[in-house]
Amino acid sequence: MVIIQISFPWGRYHAHPWGQNPGRVQEAEWPPSPWRLLRALASAWFRSHMAEIPSAAVVEFIELLSKELPEIGIGKVSFAKTVHYQPNYKHSSSDARFATYGRTRHENHFAATAQPLYFRWQSSVLTALQQEILTELLEHVSYFGRADSICEASLLNNSNELPDEIDWCKPCLDAAGKPQKRIAQQCRVVFCANPADFKITDLWLRRNVQCNGIDTPQHLVNQMLSSDMQVDGGIIVSYQMPDGWPQKWVVHTAQTKKRSHAATATSEGPKVAHYLRFSLQCRVPIVSKFTVPLAEMFRASAIYHLCKVHGDGATSPAIAGKDVPQGHHNAFYLPLGHDTSQPGVITDLHVWCPMGFTKTEMDIFLRVRKLKWGNGRFPVNPVLIAAGDLPPSETKLSIGGDTKLKSKVWQSVTPFVPPLNFYRGTKEKPKFKANALPEKQLFDSLKAAGLNKAVLIERVPLQEGSFQFAWDIVRAPDGDAIGCSTWFNDTVSAEVHKNGSDTSSGKRIRRIGFFLRLTFDEPVSLPLPAFGHSSHFGLGLFAPVPDDETPTQRCEI
Repeated sequence: MVIIQISFPWGRYHAHPWGQNPGRVQEAEWPPSPWRLLRALASAWFRSHMAEIPSAAVVEFIELLSKELPEIGIGKVSFAKTVHYQPNYKHSSSDARFATYGRTRHENHFAATAQPLYFRWQSSVLTALQQEILTELLEHVSYFGRADSICEASLLNNSNELPDEIDWCKPCLDAAGKPQKRIAQQCRVVFCANPADFKITDLWLRRNVQCNGIDTPQHLVNQMLSSDMQVDGGIIVSYQMPDGWPQKWVVHTAQTKKRSHAATATSEGPKVAHYLRFSLQCRVPIVSKFTVPLAEMFRASAIYHLCKVHGDGATSPAIAGKDVPQGHHNAFYLPLGHDTSQPGVITDLHVWCPMGFTKTEMDIFLRVRKLKWGNGRFPVNPVLIAAGDLPPSETKLSIGGDTKLKSKVWQSVTPFVPPLNFYRGTKEKPKFKANALPEKQLFDSLKAAGLNKAVLIERVPLQEGSFQFAWDIVRAPDGDAIGCSTWFNDTVSAEVHKNGSDTSSGKRIRRIGFFLRLTFDEPVSLPLPAFGHSSHFGLGLFAPVPDDETPTQRCEI
């Protein structure tokens, strides 16, 4: 058995269905075509062996994979698109002086998913040399589909490493065992290598191409465009989707509804989810110091759509955080990054609410489709990729009742900002409050949340080049004459949430934050994912530190 895992750090797979006119495509290709994987492996060979022809061992290995149609493992998926307009020069037939510029609409469809993708060949067996070749090639596969479908590919040793959240798409075969096309709601077509007729050269060259010896053969893409995307050695095959497709697997966006002018309580009704995960699609990296502004913007946009759809009198304590009982019952908006190769970069937004969301509130969140972050030049497009009652264990979000996520050591992912100012005066001449020091306030926050355990709270030193430097570093006062410089060492300046009723200043509020480490006598689960000032907007979030790693490692999630 051969299993290849492909994960998408940006949370999306971007490719049009094979052979279809991009202007008429309704959604992205899903599941991905196995032909693309064979082309990616061949491309990886040419990237790592410049100016060399594929060796006999590589040819034998790739053609071995083509002899069997693989099964494709998928998780939940959401189909989305981005739109851009290409300038189009419209020449005037009468006079060139009256020529104008128009624009042509282009839609780029992609599939957003939080789960890796899997290709499994049940009957294929690799030799030790072929496993070595495949491992080397997968290290050079950096994207899958379109170039913005950044990916990481690896070879799985056994099926025990497969997550429970995936299921398999299987090729449709006739009575003779030959692949076939089948029209059904449970089937989708993909492009595969023809097991009965495939050569490795089909990946980049048409057969029987005549060349006069002077000009090089026409590029494969140009040849396909002139022949209705026909490729030698390829075949269109229908794949049977997993049980429950598409209702169980596809996360749909909200349908437009007519606005109601009567006051509506959207929190009334059965709860359909407590946890949501959005992939934040953006053309530029979002640095973690924008955690609070991004979370505020998402919440504000949700409240805007709430009022737009259900009227100005509509209320939602879960979304807005108003009219809720005392405590942390409303939603936490937690922007985080999951790509360890880009520390300090936000890639996802996790929303968790103890009181839960109704279907009406879910529809409101799905209407948030563009956040004009920064100067608005590069908007963020949130795409829902997961929903459920509990955050998955790989997110490392602790909510107390999840007994699977426990640790003796917890460490800051985002800085903890004390709820109360811990000093008076200026930073150069402060007067500290003994009962309001940051460590004391964090202990009180843990105790108030229900965690009454002995804990050692230490400050984590800032390490140059780490994700901590994505925040604004606070310069400590020079010297120790006033005995206060140590309190401002290893601290950052963080933008915090400003309540709508706060009219003290029209400017953004910034407070000093600390990266802290919590060490307990026994493994515990934190009752809340975040603590301190602006904890509902991503500050004060802690992640567990595995026992086999030093406390200063693995802070990014």
